[in-house]
Amino acid sequence: MTRRPPRGFTLIEVTVGAAVALIVIGIVTATFLSQQRSMQALDLSREASSAARDAMLSMQETIGRAGYGIDPRCAFDFRTYSCPSWSAAAPCRDNVNGPDEIVFVSRDPNYYWAGTPSSLIAGCDPSAPCIGHAWQVTAFTTTTVTVAANAGDRFLKGQIVQMVCSQGRNPTMGRIAGNQTAGAAGNFQLTLDPIVAGNPYRANIPASADLCFNYAGVTLFLVNRYRYHVATINGDPWLMLDRGLDFNQNGTTPEVVSGGTPDIADEIPIAHGVEDMQIAYLLRPRTTIAAPDNGADWVIGDTPGTIEEPDPTVTAPQQNTPDTDPLRYNLHPANIRGVRIRLTIRSLRQDITQPTPWAGDPAVAAGSTSIENRNDFTAVTLGRYRRFFSSVSVTTPNLNSKNPFIF
Repeated sequence: MTRRPPRGFTLIEVTVGAAVALIVIGIVTATFLSQQRSMQALDLSREASSAARDAMLSMQETIGRAGYGIDPRCAFDFRTYSCPSWSAAAPCRDNVNGPDEIVFVSRDPNYYWAGTPSSLIAGCDPSAPCIGHAWQVTAFTTTTVTVAANAGDRFLKGQIVQMVCSQGRNPTMGRIAGNQTAGAAGNFQLTLDPIVAGNPYRANIPASADLCFNYAGVTLFLVNRYRYHVATINGDPWLMLDRGLDFNQNGTTPEVVSGGTPDIADEIPIAHGVEDMQIAYLLRPRTTIAAPDNGADWVIGDTPGTIEEPDPTVTAPQQNTPDTDPLRYNLHPANIRGVRIRLTIRSLRQDITQPTPWAGDPAVAAGSTSIENRNDFTAVTLGRYRRFFSSVSVTTPNLNSKNPFIF
């Protein structure tokens, strides 16, 4: 009788097969998890890149216009808007333990002057009218300005306006006191907030104004104000833009004033996930003059642990002086020649693919202990979030003007 061969698998064969299967499954699982981690990291990086792009595009465009049509001495605001004191001892834009903010102004460019080479008056006038955001001034007091308006022309509370004589002489600025709309074409009286001594944005046309304001060609322009800062909304960080205007026309603006509550509903969200913003101001270097900043490198605001801003209380340079004038190399804001922006972008979601002991990316790039002059990050909660860093420098050519701006 023939003996049949054993059926099935031996224990060794089963063991080897199981081991091979486990190895294959392990490789597939590891590959899948690695792919998931890569996709998660790519997704978080893509979100951060989008936020950085939104932030930088907005800030590059607007900062590049800083000082357009404005006296360079007033282009950047370091002491007035949302600040507690007009004092060199109380800087309010720079921080070494939190985000910075930046405030600047530029003339609204949306206007057209219908003048010709034969025009006798270099300003808005019936013989050479203005179209858009520029108006002929027909009368004024220290707290009012009457303009030749069109029906429906609207002026929001908080709007900065600039009044200039013919040929752009003797510019001065004021602030609209409340939401005001012209009901019909013709003379329309605008009410301004009272004059504040030392505040160039609240100077109005004073009683001691030059006689040129009594002649033809006096023009009123809109001045756009920009305040970029970081705020937390529903637990997430945002880069916000505060224009200082009462957009929802409820009688309040975003400005933080003593005894008042800012209306953050008037602010504009720019980029989601911006956790920190550090600003440094670039001066034009000169070998024969010592750098006035703390780091002696012609950069204001990059010395770790030291609060530093341009100082509007030092002697300001004049437009008609040469480049060799020492006043063009001090800490006055008129001498800003560029702005360096450094952003920290936090992922919108936690990175759940990382092992449990991982707390999150640090608040400063590897190998560094500071971002510009900020060296205190104790207030940052890592929270298992990813962090990305972005920077850009923006030139400010309008502050290098040597002559008064006309049109």
